[in-house]
Amino acid sequence: MKRLCGVNPPVITIFDENYKVDIEASKKQADFLISKGVDGLAYLGTSGEFSIMTVEEKKKYIKEMIQYVNGRVNVIVGVGDTCLDNTMDLLKFVESAGADGVLLINPYFSVYSTEEVKAYFGYVASHTSLPIIIYNFPDLTGYCFNADVVCDLVRANKNIVGIKDTIGDFNHVLSMQKAKEINPDFAVFSAYENQAMGILACGVDGFINATANFAPEYTVNTYQAAIRGDFNEAAVWFRKMVNAMDIYSFSTPLFLACKQAMYYRVLNQDGYERLPALSLDAQAKANVYNKMRELKLL
Repeated sequence: MKRLCGVNPPVITIFDENYKVDIEASKKQADFLISKGVDGLAYLGTSGEFSIMTVEEKKKYIKEMIQYVNGRVNVIVGVGDTCLDNTMDLLKFVESAGADGVLLINPYFSVYSTEEVKAYFGYVASHTSLPIIIYNFPDLTGYCFNADVVCDLVRANKNIVGIKDTIGDFNHVLSMQKAKEINPDFAVFSAYENQAMGILACGVDGFINATANFAPEYTVNTYQAAIRGDFNEAAVWFRKMVNAMDIYSFSTPLFLACKQAMYYRVLNQDGYERLPALSLDAQAKANVYNKMRELKLL
């Protein structure tokens, strides 16, 4: 089973003037990210606005992007949904399309018990051969995986091979490494840039962080320097990662400002947002632009 690790940006979904997925712009974004040395592309996560897309348009989008990436890097696909049938339908499709792994969030809106969450993950895992990365995002789902629950899932399901721990508690992220006692190749991913130096020093395996959409070299160079054992160089790039987080403050949800930054750097034009998201106002766009100039990314 392929090991998933390293830098895997949670790729934003680009919409055109008709609010449809813009495949050509998405290809340009993929080429940009791959050229900066990322290890994989994580589609249909939170920054990919998976929750406002239909299953059929997700299928079309992912089929196009897997074919276009053509094995240059790993492709990880978010398949989570509030409806199990939708999850299984998309999972079956991306497996046949050639995805390298999936990102699976627990059902959200309703908050389920630990036993129910375990049953859900066990069912999904038993119906695919693809590697599964648990997506823990308690601020949005209301449920937080602890290390014991993760260990139980890894022990019972050989293809649950990692976790993206989207939580600001540094110690919580590190606690996920307990699963390595069961599977030494279990991968722990951080979502927050300001955790990078500490978690890399402690052996965490990679990042699925939103600033990597518009400043992938910051995360890639931090990660690669740490892997080489050059923590002095890693610290230089780490400071850039933390500085780039200022972009998050310019929108709600934060990924909209990340999208704007990417529009400026990669597309050289404004994009379009699908409701309930709205395009940033003039001041927010100016804030993003000025920050990108300060970062010397424009």
